[in-house]
Amino acid sequence: MTLRYPLVLLLIPLCVWLLFLALKVRNSTKVLHFPIAHRGLSLAAHLRLPVWLPFILRTLAFFLAFVALARPQTSSSQTQRTSEGIDIMIAFDVSQSMLIQDMGGGRNRLNTAKETVHKFIDGRKDDRIGFSVFSGEAITLCPPTLDYEFLHSAVNQADVNQLRDGTAIGDGLATSLNRLKESTAKSRIVILITDGDNNMGAIAPLTAGDIAVGYGIKVYGIALGTEGVVNIPARNSYGQQVVQQVVSSINPSLLMKISDATGGKFYRSGDPGSLQRIFADIDKLERSKVEKKDRVLYSEYFQPFLLLAFLFFLADLILRSTIFRVLPE
Repeated sequence: MTLRYPLVLLLIPLCVWLLFLALKVRNSTKVLHFPIAHRGLSLAAHLRLPVWLPFILRTLAFFLAFVALARPQTSSSQTQRTSEGIDIMIAFDVSQSMLIQDMGGGRNRLNTAKETVHKFIDGRKDDRIGFSVFSGEAITLCPPTLDYEFLHSAVNQADVNQLRDGTAIGDGLATSLNRLKESTAKSRIVILITDGDNNMGAIAPLTAGDIAVGYGIKVYGIALGTEGVVNIPARNSYGQQVVQQVVSSINPSLLMKISDATGGKFYRSGDPGSLQRIFADIDKLERSKVEKKDRVLYSEYFQPFLLLAFLFFLADLILRSTIFRVLPE
């Protein structure tokens, strides 16, 4: 508990001193002190009261009145948080080429990208995020949600061999756009992660880009991996795990056209560090607008002190008008 006006309490000693002076002056100027209690109407022994009781009651009354004027109160703070979140869909390539081990230290593209997506999700607070995967076809594993635990679980499930093999970039993008078209968020984006060129699907990538433009949805395209001869795990005719060399090809100009047309950005990533920097850049570009309003609520406790002061004043008045009444007045 705190006092709103603590300096008021400095008046208490002055008030007590003035009351004491008033009592001395009163006692010295009275011609005859003749309390009712001394007129042969003495009270029973257990009801006899000291003559200084009215002074004590009056002093306590003034003390409590000054405490009430000091405004004892408690405070509690409340923060009202208003946020304009962003709806995000991550379109994630799970074609066989995502197993290529060119991300440094023998790490493949799939696991490196999944780890970075997990970190990106952990850095968001007020945004609904969804997750879809595509290869030769596309499906949504998690619609836009604030349940990040479920979202992390969906990212963990992403793996090759879930869908028909191939790279249907247009279908993957269109599936994510379909999840955002009804969104009322002020900002909606798709993060498109792929490591290849479009070679399958019912919807052309540029057509999906036009759809994104129509919906006002930004696309951030990320071309993952390096081009040229790379290593990919495979099994030989005996079922043994071996490493094969294949030629990796990416179509960065396609992703660049889609990103530029929608107002997003295009990125190239050839290692884990650059992929993390890309997501950090997207994180800075697309941040939720959060407004905080702090309020302090006060609870007043002067009423009990004021009530007690009134009761002591009343008791003092009654005693001075009855038992401790002096003559002449």
